Amino acid sequence: MESWIRSAGWLVCIAVAPWSAVSADGERPAPVVAIKPDRIILLDIDKSGERLVAVGERGFVLYSDDDGKTWTARPTPVTRTLTGVAFKDPQTGVAVGHGGSVVRTEDAGATWSQVQVEEAGTDSLLDVQHLGGDHFIAYGAFGLYLDSTDAGRSWTRRTILGSTSTDDAGNEASEPPADEEEAEYLDEGFDRHISRVIQVDSTLLLVAESGTLARSSDGGANWTRLESPYEGSWFNALAVDDGSVLVFGMRGNVFRTADLGATWEKVPLGTTASLMGGAQLADGRILLVGNTGLLALSTDRGRTLELHWSPASKGFAQIVEADGRLLAVGEGGVSVIDPAWLTEE
Repeated sequence: MESWIRSAGWLVCIAVAPWSAVSADGERPAPVVAIKPDRIILLDIDKSGERLVAVGERGFVLYSDDDGKTWTARPTPVTRTLTGVAFKDPQTGVAVGHGGSVVRTEDAGATWSQVQVEEAGTDSLLDVQHLGGDHFIAYGAFGLYLDSTDAGRSWTRRTILGSTSTDDAGNEASEPPADEEEAEYLDEGFDRHISRVIQVDSTLLLVAESGTLARSSDGGANWTRLESPYEGSWFNALAVDDGSVLVFGMRGNVFRTADLGATWEKVPLGTTASLMGGAQLADGRILLVGNTGLLALSTDRGRTLELHWSPASKGFAQIVEADGRLLAVGEGGVSVIDPAWLTEE
């Protein structure tokens, strides 16, 4: 992936001091871990009830119970970078990451157990999404797409846009490949990195490398490939409360659709920095974030964007709103977004 978000190549200052004492039942307590929240690369953040939970490099999880003012670090059973986290309720969540890593929690992120997923191999998982009930999906490198219907306890690998591509009704696609290159692509199976899958009412929208967009109306069992307005990589997508969707990624590209991908409109931004994450805020505004401290603000449901930058110029991966404050995670760990950054020209 052509982004610092996907590589996590920085060293982190971590102090790990394991307890030497043994408890009465003979089990050694978890190590004491002191991690400064601004000295670790974090790639995703989600809410588990009132708690904020962020995940990042070396398999660490940070959580906060005071809207991001203070953070507690916890190790997980994996030591690979964690790239995504999602919760189905205040207690139960799943995090995924490099090397096919999958971990789950049933106590709001205080402790984690590893889930072995042989079908994932050692390919990287780039994100995880909760679709409702006990249904989770996880996805990532080389077309890897996993499905769980038991809250992350077990996973099944699914084929995405392979040689048996189907339409939204579940019928096998009858239209022949457009050219020899497309025919070879289908025969080999879908091998593009899947960056994000979002849920818009009962429809799933998938964004991936090489300008790949796809849509499913049956929970991900079957997918229809959409014509993309951009040939470069998409890194994320955001559902807006008016039914529209924004997709964004490399070189500052942002497009908006009001009909689930049937048509697209480019949203000019004026930068070639890549966009990585975003959210719609409680007041209806949309904030997208990206590399080198990029901040793109919309006050009209994504029809236009205002370009701003954070002074530190460190890349942001995702944002969350907590008690009226905006928090970002990324290259500089946890950052508080100053409202003044969004008003200065």
